[in-house]
Amino acid sequence: MHEAEGPDGPGWITTELASVPGIESVSYGVVRPGRRDPAGVPMIRAGDIVDGAVDESDLARIAPDVDRQNRRTSLRTDDLLVVLVGRIGDSAVTRPRHHGWNAARSVAVIRFTPAGLADGIGTWIRWWLAAPYTRELLRAGSAGEEHATLSLADLKQLRVSLPPRHLRTWLLQTMSLAERKIAVNKRIASHATELADAHFDRFATATGLTQRPGTPIADVCQVIGGSPRKQETEGTAAIAWAAPKEVLNSKTPHLDRTAQITWVARDTTCAPGTLLVAPRRGAVKTVAAAIPVIPGNGMLALRTESETDRMWLLHELRSKSGELVATTQGEQARAMSRKKFPKFSLSWPAEEVRERFAHVAVPLHARALAALQENHALRELVVSEMTGRANGER
Repeated sequence: MHEAEGPDGPGWITTELASVPGIESVSYGVVRPGRRDPAGVPMIRAGDIVDGAVDESDLARIAPDVDRQNRRTSLRTDDLLVVLVGRIGDSAVTRPRHHGWNAARSVAVIRFTPAGLADGIGTWIRWWLAAPYTRELLRAGSAGEEHATLSLADLKQLRVSLPPRHLRTWLLQTMSLAERKIAVNKRIASHATELADAHFDRFATATGLTQRPGTPIADVCQVIGGSPRKQETEGTAAIAWAAPKEVLNSKTPHLDRTAQITWVARDTTCAPGTLLVAPRRGAVKTVAAAIPVIPGNGMLALRTESETDRMWLLHELRSKSGELVATTQGEQARAMSRKKFPKFSLSWPAEEVRERFAHVAVPLHARALAALQENHALRELVVSEMTGRANGER
């Protein structure tokens, strides 16, 4: 540990994460979970940590005796869960309902002392992990590319800078304000999407589409298969590459950024507005890309001729998420079938009906996307402020 001359005077401390004052322990979860126990203890895996929260829709459960053998990671309220496999560095805070649950080997559990929580150390570490500089360090220390894995030792050795108390108090207040605004924006995006879905149900019911024979997907859009990530070659450009998990983890039907890029000829890029379709167990999820993108392996991209068609197709596919499982392939049904999917029957009304629906739905989607983009800007602003001061840029 050492002190450095900070921009607001002496007092900045840089130390390894495991040695940060206020951190009680840093552990990883259950190594051998055994068979699923439907009545067992919920276990949070890396894939369950989505957008800063725990997704409880498909939790694994372990037998009580396995849980008892892994008491070090029996969760408490306000533990910080950090992804060690895949989206390394993503994190979520446990809430009272998670007390007594456990974590998988793919998740690190950072526990804080009462004094550390009172001093805001948990909040500081969570935001520090979100900084681009930190993410680069974590990726540099990880093994593999497609399935990056960070060791617990490397996480413990991560360098963390802490400001003097007066500055930390001010920055924590800024973080708190940003988090409250982010939460409001998430509700706005969610409610706007729900309203669009409700209007779709009203239009579909009013036109009697639920009782009519369908129209094949191939008749209303162009279906494009996904592809693996590619390295840079002459004549190619860097384009956002969407992994299936990013589509599946999206809380709204919008994808406006990806974690990885690929290198392709520009004329092969899917333009903004392209629909991306990805499967998970028992369901298929559809989102609209807000950026130029290349769909990843196992996914499909859908190009429509107009915004009117895109709006109806997006909501039609969302309403038939469970039925679309019949268009997947593979033993675990984790890839879309390029052969089956175009034959799937849709409810497709007259253009006048689709136009009236689009007139209502487009502004709702625009509001949802604006709220999500404001959240990105808020996060970047807070991270820039904390890391900039740590580096003496203020």
